[in-house]
Amino acid sequence: MGGKLMILRQAIYHFFYHLRVFFNLTFKPLLGLIAVGMVTSILLLLSAKTQLAGTLIFVGCIATALWITLIHCYYSAILNWSDTRKEDASVIEFPNKPLK
Repeated sequence: MGGKLMILRQAIYHFFYHLRVFFNLTFKPLLGLIAVGMVTSILLLLSAKTQLAGTLIFVGCIATALWITLIHCYYSAILNWSDTRKEDASVIEFPNKPLK
């Protein structure tokens, strides 16, 4: 069981470490796209024929916004938890940038 957790932690570390720049560059544009999706879903909710689609889009936008906000806020903690290296010199700390 411990070996599988170690592999999972290493995979999480590599995923987040290599996509650090992607997350930093795309956070605000993704929030903008989510806002557009929420406006679209509200417009779809106004019609009786498209209420299901509007609801699904709205729920998807909310879930995506929560997910990327949590990743943005807890990025450093995720990297520290998933880092399996033992040397103190190899620990990487990224400052948590406040939402603007």
